[in-house]
Amino acid sequence: MKPNKPILIAGLVIFAISVCIIFPYESNKSNYIDDLKFTFLTLALSMFILMYSLMGKHFFKGLLFLLFSAVFSFACWSLFMYNDFWGIIPALYAGIPAGIVAGLVFLIFNYQFIKDENKVSRLIKQGVLYSVILLVSSVLFAKGGDWIFELTEYLKNIT
Repeated sequence: MKPNKPILIAGLVIFAISVCIIFPYESNKSNYIDDLKFTFLTLALSMFILMYSLMGKHFFKGLLFLLFSAVFSFACWSLFMYNDFWGIIPALYAGIPAGIVAGLVFLIFNYQFIKDENKVSRLIKQGVLYSVILLVSSVLFAKGGDWIFELTEYLKNIT
Protein backbone atom coordinates (compact mmCIF):
# COMPACT_ATOMS: atom_id res chain seq x y z
CA MET A 1 0.00 0.00 0.00
CA LYS A 2 1.31 3.41 -0.95
CA PRO A 3 1.20 6.23 1.60
CA ASN A 4 -1.30 9.03 1.11
CA LYS A 5 1.13 11.90 0.41
CA PRO A 6 -0.98 14.96 1.40
CA ILE A 7 -1.90 13.39 4.74
CA LEU A 8 1.71 12.27 5.25
CA ILE A 9 2.94 15.81 4.61
CA ALA A 10 0.33 17.21 7.02
CA GLY A 11 1.48 14.80 9.73
CA LEU A 12 5.12 15.74 9.19
CA VAL A 13 4.29 19.47 9.29
CA ILE A 14 2.35 19.07 12.54
CA PHE A 15 5.26 17.08 13.99
CA ALA A 16 7.76 19.78 12.94
CA ILE A 17 5.59 22.54 14.41
CA SER A 18 5.28 20.59 17.65
CA VAL A 19 9.00 19.96 18.00
CA CYS A 20 10.37 23.24 16.66
CA ILE A 21 7.82 25.80 17.86
CA ILE A 22 5.46 24.50 20.55
CA PHE A 23 7.99 22.53 22.62
CA PRO A 24 10.55 25.36 22.98
CA TYR A 25 7.80 27.84 23.83
CA GLU A 26 6.24 25.59 26.46
CA SER A 27 9.52 24.37 27.91
CA ASN A 28 10.60 27.93 28.72
CA LYS A 29 7.46 28.41 30.84
CA SER A 30 7.28 24.98 32.48
CA ASN A 31 8.93 23.37 35.45
CA TYR A 32 7.37 19.92 35.11
CA ILE A 33 6.66 17.58 32.23
CA ASP A 34 2.94 17.85 33.00
CA ASP A 35 3.02 21.48 31.86
CA LEU A 36 3.74 20.47 28.23
CA LYS A 37 0.11 19.81 27.34
CA PHE A 38 0.09 21.25 23.82
CA THR A 39 3.36 19.52 22.94
CA PHE A 40 1.97 16.11 23.85
CA LEU A 41 -1.35 16.87 22.16
CA THR A 42 0.26 17.86 18.86
CA LEU A 43 2.73 14.95 19.00
CA ALA A 44 -0.16 12.51 19.49
CA LEU A 45 -2.12 14.17 16.69
CA SER A 46 0.82 13.95 14.31
CA MET A 47 1.38 10.30 15.28
CA PHE A 48 -2.24 9.43 14.50
CA ILE A 49 -2.14 11.32 11.19
CA LEU A 50 1.14 9.66 10.19
CA MET A 51 -0.22 6.23 11.16
CA TYR A 52 -3.35 6.85 9.11
CA SER A 53 -1.40 8.01 6.07
CA LEU A 54 0.99 5.05 6.19
CA MET A 55 -1.46 2.31 7.19
CA GLY A 56 -4.60 3.44 5.35
CA LYS A 57 -7.45 0.99 5.91
CA HIS A 58 -5.32 -0.92 8.46
CA PHE A 59 -5.20 2.10 10.80
CA PHE A 60 -7.47 0.53 13.42
CA LYS A 61 -5.38 -2.65 13.39
CA GLY A 62 -2.37 -0.47 14.20
CA LEU A 63 -4.23 1.22 17.07
CA LEU A 64 -5.32 -2.17 18.38
CA PHE A 65 -1.72 -3.38 18.19
CA LEU A 66 -0.56 -0.32 20.16
CA LEU A 67 -3.23 -0.99 22.80
CA PHE A 68 -2.21 -4.63 23.15
CA SER A 69 1.46 -3.64 23.20
CA ALA A 70 0.81 -1.23 26.08
CA VAL A 71 -1.18 -3.85 28.02
CA PHE A 72 1.45 -6.54 27.37
CA SER A 73 4.26 -4.24 28.47
CA PHE A 74 2.34 -3.30 31.63
CA ALA A 75 1.81 -7.00 32.38
CA CYS A 76 5.49 -7.76 31.84
CA TRP A 77 6.55 -4.87 34.06
CA SER A 78 4.18 -5.90 36.84
CA LEU A 79 5.28 -9.56 36.65
CA PHE A 80 9.03 -9.22 36.23
CA MET A 81 9.93 -5.94 37.89
CA TYR A 82 7.68 -5.69 40.93
CA ASN A 83 6.44 -8.39 43.27
CA ASP A 84 4.13 -6.52 45.64
CA PHE A 85 0.76 -4.88 45.13
CA TRP A 86 2.12 -1.32 45.14
CA GLY A 87 4.51 -2.23 42.32
CA ILE A 88 1.57 -1.82 39.95
CA ILE A 89 1.91 1.97 40.16
CA PRO A 90 5.43 2.22 38.66
CA ALA A 91 4.54 -0.55 36.22
CA LEU A 92 1.57 1.56 35.13
CA TYR A 93 3.60 4.75 34.68
CA ALA A 94 6.58 3.14 32.93
CA GLY A 95 5.20 -0.03 31.37
CA ILE A 96 2.46 1.56 29.31
CA PRO A 97 4.67 4.25 27.67
CA ALA A 98 7.39 1.64 27.07
CA GLY A 99 4.82 -0.56 25.34
CA ILE A 100 3.53 2.28 23.17
CA VAL A 101 7.06 3.28 22.14
CA ALA A 102 7.96 -0.36 21.46
CA GLY A 103 4.78 -0.80 19.41
CA LEU A 104 5.46 2.29 17.30
CA VAL A 105 9.08 1.33 16.66
CA PHE A 106 7.99 -2.23 15.83
CA LEU A 107 5.41 -0.99 13.34
CA ILE A 108 8.09 1.05 11.58
CA PHE A 109 10.60 -1.81 11.48
CA ASN A 110 7.95 -4.32 10.44
CA TYR A 111 6.82 -2.08 7.59
CA GLN A 112 10.33 -1.39 6.32
CA PHE A 113 12.40 -4.52 6.89
CA ILE A 114 10.33 -7.69 7.29
CA LYS A 115 9.19 -8.83 3.87
CA ASP A 116 9.36 -12.62 4.03
CA GLU A 117 7.12 -14.85 1.93
CA ASN A 118 7.15 -17.73 4.40
CA LYS A 119 4.55 -17.01 7.09
CA VAL A 120 6.20 -19.08 9.85
CA SER A 121 9.64 -17.48 9.49
CA ARG A 122 8.04 -14.02 9.25
CA LEU A 123 6.14 -14.60 12.52
CA ILE A 124 9.33 -15.80 14.23
CA LYS A 125 11.20 -12.71 12.99
CA GLN A 126 8.36 -10.46 14.15
CA GLY A 127 8.25 -12.08 17.59
CA VAL A 128 11.99 -11.79 18.10
CA LEU A 129 12.04 -8.21 16.80
CA TYR A 130 9.17 -7.13 19.06
CA SER A 131 10.75 -8.82 22.09
CA VAL A 132 14.09 -7.10 21.52
CA ILE A 133 12.46 -3.71 20.95
CA LEU A 134 10.29 -4.08 24.07
CA LEU A 135 13.32 -5.13 26.13
CA VAL A 136 15.38 -2.14 24.94
CA SER A 137 12.47 0.24 25.47
CA SER A 138 11.81 -1.12 28.95
CA VAL A 139 15.47 -0.90 29.95
CA LEU A 140 15.61 2.70 28.74
CA PHE A 141 12.46 3.58 30.68
CA ALA A 142 13.64 1.76 33.81
CA LYS A 143 17.32 2.70 33.94
CA GLY A 144 17.50 5.71 31.62
CA GLY A 145 16.63 8.39 34.11
CA ASP A 146 16.33 11.94 32.92
CA TRP A 147 18.90 11.67 30.14
CA ILE A 148 17.74 14.85 28.40
CA PHE A 149 18.46 16.85 31.58
CA GLU A 150 21.84 15.16 31.98
CA LEU A 151 22.73 15.86 28.36
CA THR A 152 21.75 19.54 28.56
CA GLU A 153 23.68 19.99 31.81
CA TYR A 154 26.71 18.35 30.20
CA LEU A 155 26.45 20.66 27.20
CA LYS A 156 26.10 23.71 29.48
CA ASN A 157 29.28 22.73 31.34
CA ILE A 158 31.26 22.33 28.12
CA THR A 159 30.55 25.86 26.90
